Amino acid sequence: MKIDYNSEVPTDKEIIQMWNDIQITEINDWSKSMLELKSKFSETHCNGGIQLHKFQISDNSCLQWFASRNRLSEIYFIRRIFSRPELQNYRDDLKIKNDKPKCKESQWFSDIFDLTGIISRMLNQGGAYRNLNAKDAWESALNFVNEQFGNRFDEINRYTYNLEGSEWFYDIVWDYSTLLFDKRNNQIIIIDITDTD
Repeated sequence: MKIDYNSEVPTDKEIIQMWNDIQITEINDWSKSMLELKSKFSETHCNGGIQLHKFQISDNSCLQWFASRNRLSEIYFIRRIFSRPELQNYRDDLKIKNDKPKCKESQWFSDIFDLTGIISRMLNQGGAYRNLNAKDAWESALNFVNEQFGNRFDEINRYTYNLEGSEWFYDIVWDYSTLLFDKRNNQIIIIDITDTD
């Protein structure tokens, strides 16, 4: 995680090579609090639901150069990651037929200090018909952030985005997608939520 300020910016050739070299593996070792959070969203968003995906990205010095400096946007990380062949199961789960879907990044944050509030608000406001009381919503979100990330708030980048061509979402106010990039562990967690009336 320490930045070598004497290292030069990777060249375009090195960036292209990075995208060719990195390997991405889907993993399914969810924390207890994440499974509980999934259960809560399945209740509150009863006509839609929640999808969780986690991926391990192989170590790469070029990727780490950009990640450690919070400069992943310069290598179009959020756009390119969803076109990777290793994310085919993800695209299938979201009913995306295009292997290279267009992705519009709407927000980016270099930390997750506000993630507990965002998740608890969604649970408390609920989906079309159900919601969780404020205390339970906050505790569920807090437990997830604590257990999944060990309160390493400034080591996780958070992206919100819109992925075109998904037939899983209902294109309504309850749609939500976020990608959390763990810079220390080279892991991404993708959370997608939807509901309808």
